Amino acid sequence: MLNINKAVQTYSSLKPNQSQHLIGQTAFYQRLQVTAGQLALPELLFIIQQHQQQSGWVLLLAPTQLPDKSTFSGFDLDMSKVLMIQQKQISNIDTVLCDALSSSTCSAVVVWQDQFSESSLQHYQQLAEQYQTCFYQMSSSKKTESQSAKQTQPAHH
Repeated sequence: MLNINKAVQTYSSLKPNQSQHLIGQTAFYQRLQVTAGQLALPELLFIIQQHQQQSGWVLLLAPTQLPDKSTFSGFDLDMSKVLMIQQKQISNIDTVLCDALSSSTCSAVVVWQDQFSESSLQHYQQLAEQYQTCFYQMSSSKKTESQSAKQTQPAHH
């Protein structure tokens, strides 16, 4: 078995200026910057490891190129609580996200999606907060990064 704790510690010990991964964050929402088309394996290992002791699924609404669960077999993870659904199998991502975030059967929801309308993203964040479901958005959009910076700026009156 590969040492997941070492991988998780390495990822989680990165200082914000060393990593461009964390872009937007609330108590139950994190936007993670990834390279376009990237699997984001360190991030996924970290997320799965953080939620494997909780009750409920870790739901991955995954892009087509995401490998199956066997990719994670070399790590000491409980994959019985991970559910992967490829986005191409989803007819309405909004409905699936709303249902997953408001369901007591999910402890975390991960989606690879760059563009959500501001109102949709706020709605997902509210659902995550209300139902205490962690929501992770893997984003490869640079535009999203600048939008997030604007959102985190304090309002000047």
